[in-house]
Amino acid sequence: MFASIMRKGIYVRAALPFACAAMLLTGCTTPGETDTQYIRLSDAACSFQGADNRPVTVEVHANPAEWKAEASASWVTISDVTATSLTVEVIDNDTEGTREAEITVTSGVAEAAIRIVQVAKDYVFPRYRCHPEFQYGTAMSPSGRYAGGFYWEYDDERNLNCYPVVIDVATGEWTELGPYPQTLFSLFSTSCISDYGDLVIATENDGNVMFRLDGSYEEFKTPAGFTSNPQISQVAADGTWVGWCGKDGTSYPVKWVDGVAVELPKPALNYRDEPIGDVQARGISADGRIVYGTTWDNFDFGMVYWDEAGEVHYVGEDVRYVRTVDRPDGYGGTRKYNLADGMWTTATNTNVSPNGKYIAGTFRRESMDETGQVNETNYPAFFNTETGKTVIFEELVGGGGVSATSDGLGFTVDSTFGPNSGKVVDIENGIVLGSALEWIESTYGILVPAGYITYMPDSKDRFLGAMLYTGGPVVEGINWYVGPAR
Repeated sequence: MFASIMRKGIYVRAALPFACAAMLLTGCTTPGETDTQYIRLSDAACSFQGADNRPVTVEVHANPAEWKAEASASWVTISDVTATSLTVEVIDNDTEGTREAEITVTSGVAEAAIRIVQVAKDYVFPRYRCHPEFQYGTAMSPSGRYAGGFYWEYDDERNLNCYPVVIDVATGEWTELGPYPQTLFSLFSTSCISDYGDLVIATENDGNVMFRLDGSYEEFKTPAGFTSNPQISQVAADGTWVGWCGKDGTSYPVKWVDGVAVELPKPALNYRDEPIGDVQARGISADGRIVYGTTWDNFDFGMVYWDEAGEVHYVGEDVRYVRTVDRPDGYGGTRKYNLADGMWTTATNTNVSPNGKYIAGTFRRESMDETGQVNETNYPAFFNTETGKTVIFEELVGGGGVSATSDGLGFTVDSTFGPNSGKVVDIENGIVLGSALEWIESTYGILVPAGYITYMPDSKDRFLGAMLYTGGPVVEGINWYVGPAR
């Protein structure tokens, strides 16, 4: 388990390799050159609790080697200064709110700053948690009550066993289930978890298994009329599940109400206005009103949604534009091809806000050059299911929308391929509020090492995120979450 980035009441953000503010008149140059003046700090910000803090030591490397540091507030003390470090101490905060100061470090004409933040005495930090040992993701329940995942471990006889884990987000209490031998279940990835603590995990080839807090489990059975095991994607607060089932080699969207599978209608045509094929339900709002999914055929990933009446629509119908062009066929002739501008997403299951008002996705604009190459440009976008209007953030080119809150905050990724960062936006006003990590710091007072937000329940005192993680020979995407202070 990753520890929180806090250390005994202190949390610190590492600086960029060089905090250069003034570098002669030529700017930053390579350290070691005789005309280079620079300051390199190990930490660009230090944050403290309201009381009972330990000192923090910051490394300082500068050219010229003689440097000085000065604090902007009397409650900040600089002590134990050496040739390459200084120690920061703060007195207890006797004010009612957060206070900030700055330590300015100068060396010749180079200057750098250390930001000092101290919260009020009664402030308790939310808790950041990450479990890279969980295989293929961590899920959060619709209200944020539970988080869940699973891990593998060998026993003394070298048998591989699986341990599903359900975590109470408010208390941090673990309920570890199992062990379940690999010969019983070949578990593959975490699908979702309900507000009752029912954790659904997909197997490699046998559908999905639901593990309950009491240690019992149940396999999702193939509904009548279908020929393949169901795939569960997401769950609403009332226990309504959504996903898909197969028949005749094609996927059909399905919703399970009180344990009974109900097939959802497909749109008349696919994303490119051609005959419809695979359609899969991907997510459902926490209140159960809105279901969304994808037209999975031909790798178009077009977004559809089902309204409260169960009728199917394309997400972003107001900005959807399909037109037919003549595309070179590679043999000297042409063939008809439909270019499509519209909303799409992949296999994510948290794109809809808890109240079903907003659906996050990526608006893709297509064009074709003279060679027949289809070019795509992506933008984060958010569709309002109540007004039927789409807001596209064209300034965030290359990114995509991944989630939204009921009151109109949108969460994006900076890249639709292998993302590791994102933004927070005000959907209705079309305003970018800043990077996800900066927004988390300013809103919750904690520093998260990397990533972006993927889901936030209406309580807003907890949320789920994701980032890239290198813990072995490969880089993989993992989830983290923030729980309320306790």
